[in-house]
Amino acid sequence: MIRVGDHITRRIKVYDASTRTMNVETMETTVVYIHPERRFYVVRCDMPGGRHFNETLYFFPRCGQI
Repeated sequence: MIRVGDHITRRIKVYDASTRTMNVETMETTVVYIHPERRFYVVRCDMPGGRHFNETLYFFPRCGQI
């Protein structure tokens, strides 16, 4: 069961501006939010240089209307 604060390894597409290509990198993410009805969760990925981004992911099987 996923909980806030858990670390999850994800494969994320990253654009490399120097070569103008998309690369797939494995990154460590941290769960920062879980919907109260467990419909989705948000992970935070820390990047070099102090930057970060958040990504919303759905639980499988997905709950609610599609």
